[in-house]
Amino acid sequence: MLMADLKAVYAAADETAALSALDDFEEIWGKKYPRITASWRENWVNLSRYFKFPDAVCRLIYTTNAIEGFNRQLRKVTKSKSVFPTDDSLLKML
Repeated sequence: MLMADLKAVYAAADETAALSALDDFEEIWGKKYPRITASWRENWVNLSRYFKFPDAVCRLIYTTNAIEGFNRQLRKVTKSKSVFPTDDSLLKML
């Protein structure tokens, strides 16, 4: 439940909705985990920049599926050989 409630903050449509979700999060979890909300509020100037991007870009920022898929493809290619004598030999295989 904690992560689902926190997701409501970073998945909000805009900064105002995110602040409202952060207030809701603090009401529910603030006494048990005060450092989480304090950290979000202390870093809000940097975190709120996220809401200036379009929705599609925001989804890419908070998910790692594209990165994980890319890494999975690299592992498929390189798993047959665990040691490469040079960086160039690795690049040739990729």
